[in-house]
Amino acid sequence: METAVNTGSFALQPRASEDAFAEFLRSVLRFWFGLFFRRIRLLNVEALTRTGPALLVANHPPGFAGALILNAAFDRPVHCLLEHRYMKGVLARGCARALDMIPYEFGGEDWPAALGNCCEVFARGGLALVFARQQTVGSEEPAGFAPEAAEIALEAQTYLEREAPLPIHPVNLFLPVPPSQSDELLISVGAPLAFPEIVSKPGVDPEQKIKALDEELERICRQNPFRLRPEEMDQLIAGLEGVMREDFAERWARRENWKQRVEEFELSPFLVRLVSQLNYGHPGRLVALNEALQSYHEARRREALGRFKIETAGAWVRNAGQRWGAWLETIVGFPIACYGLLNSLIAWFVLHLIGSLRKGLWEATAGEWVKRVIVAVICYAGQIALAAHFLPRSEAGYYAPSVFIAGGYLLRYLWLVEHRSHILFQTVGKERRISRLRRMRKTLIEELKRDQDRYATLWKLVH
Repeated sequence: METAVNTGSFALQPRASEDAFAEFLRSVLRFWFGLFFRRIRLLNVEALTRTGPALLVANHPPGFAGALILNAAFDRPVHCLLEHRYMKGVLARGCARALDMIPYEFGGEDWPAALGNCCEVFARGGLALVFARQQTVGSEEPAGFAPEAAEIALEAQTYLEREAPLPIHPVNLFLPVPPSQSDELLISVGAPLAFPEIVSKPGVDPEQKIKALDEELERICRQNPFRLRPEEMDQLIAGLEGVMREDFAERWARRENWKQRVEEFELSPFLVRLVSQLNYGHPGRLVALNEALQSYHEARRREALGRFKIETAGAWVRNAGQRWGAWLETIVGFPIACYGLLNSLIAWFVLHLIGSLRKGLWEATAGEWVKRVIVAVICYAGQIALAAHFLPRSEAGYYAPSVFIAGGYLLRYLWLVEHRSHILFQTVGKERRISRLRRMRKTLIEELKRDQDRYATLWKLVH
């Protein structure tokens, strides 16, 4: 049995029956995540060798859930390095122990032990994974992009006495989050990192080697295959500016003698940096934000279209008498129109077969209308003849004129629905649509603020 290397919190597990339990737990995790995501796809996995040691650098905000996903996604066991703050609770610590995760605090007392554990993993030909810090852009005190990964790679080089550098693979995640409609989780494995020349030069200060390797890791990881294209980013930033302008305009309009204009508003450089950082480090979150923005634009387009229809409907919509008359006819005429539609189904089917309705109901020449009337009269006559055969004479006598009256009124009701009724419904739903727009705009701004609070602190972006 192998000797475990102490981490200060718990140790790497021996490779005996615990391995079987870890594999069982990984199977449970795969089933569990399969319930939440329609598909989990591991892309470009052939870049990672089936055997031999390798270090994976996850270009994604660190977290216990992300560590579980990555542990379950790969066929080979993955030893995830995770800071103590992400392993809160007995269940999390127990699961981390079972999956051979390596808790650490970078630069803390247990960091040397964590380095030793990683070297033991590589000595067995295993995989270790560390999350990138992503703290170089706009940080007040830059902590490096993935300094842990750079230090682990250099330490393993010495420990294993390897001539070839330890393979380091960037790993990018597309993790869909609400309110995104996507439910496909994607994980892309990048090609092994090409070590900078300075790393192999003797006599170079280790801090310089770590810095050079860290900068190369940042350059490679920022080529995230799931990121939005530059033109999409420009549209997203412009859209966010537009939403905030609308919100400010509505609030400022309620203040007397307010002189500031919304045209002067621009998205702050801080928020632009945050959005850009999300694009590289958590594109799934940015896609969710973009989808919410597109939903808002679509709702605003529908509201504007409804308002335009009301404004261009004509004088009748501003006349209370005509408006209430249209409401009354819409309600009272509905059963009559349904009766006419029921009796016109055969005529409608025949007209459809001969292609008389190909251009629509109203777009027809006088000749087409004559043809339609003749077909309808013939079909109605056949229906009346059948009614006279099967029904008493008195009932058939009532049925005969009602067929023609209801059929003619059906055309009137279709015109009413197309030109009057739907405008009435637009007027009723106007306030509801405006309230929905306000709620969507408020939710979108709150989501952006939550991202600001969550990720700006994590990445140490300066406001």
